[in-house]
Amino acid sequence: MDTATTARELSTATVKLGDLSELLNGAMTHAHAKSDMPVLNTVRLESTGLHLTATATDRYRLINGAISLEDSGQTLPASLIALADIKRILALLKGEGARMDSLPVTISHAGDMVSVSTRGNAITVTLTDGTYPPFKPYLDGSAPLVAQEVATFNPSFFADYAKIAGKGKPVSVHFTGNGKPMRILFEGNKVEWKAILMPMRIK
Repeated sequence: MDTATTARELSTATVKLGDLSELLNGAMTHAHAKSDMPVLNTVRLESTGLHLTATATDRYRLINGAISLEDSGQTLPASLIALADIKRILALLKGEGARMDSLPVTISHAGDMVSVSTRGNAITVTLTDGTYPPFKPYLDGSAPLVAQEVATFNPSFFADYAKIAGKGKPVSVHFTGNGKPMRILFEGNKVEWKAILMPMRIK
């Protein structure tokens, strides 16, 4: 099979509307806010095995969330969706109403396009081209934990975890060393979250 044929292949993943809405709303808080860095001004979607994951980073922090697929084994290749398009997708989901949380939503990938559809309503977006920073080694938990007397972080960054965490759910902070990234683990109402937060530099 040649490359051109492969690029036209259709990949799909199906998830619940409420799960996808929570996933995208949480991930977008960590994306770079401006279009001057197009690759970081995205949310990265991917599905393998049992989960759809969303990842975003602004260079100072990174977040990765996972929700269950409606049909296991669905594979969606890594897709960088611009923040402006994520907001359009969320508007589509919100338009279905809060009582439609269990409604199936299909995400379809073909070439450089992704479509999100539910109940006959759909949005199609052009993916951002580029290489996303490697992030999985930072989330795998292999870095040994250390005792830490002081950790300094940007409070506005940390405040986002309070918005994303589920009601009454704790936020766990794991220290890996002075000046090294802090691993943040917590649960939303429907999403399992892992995050990385860089400490602030003190002059």
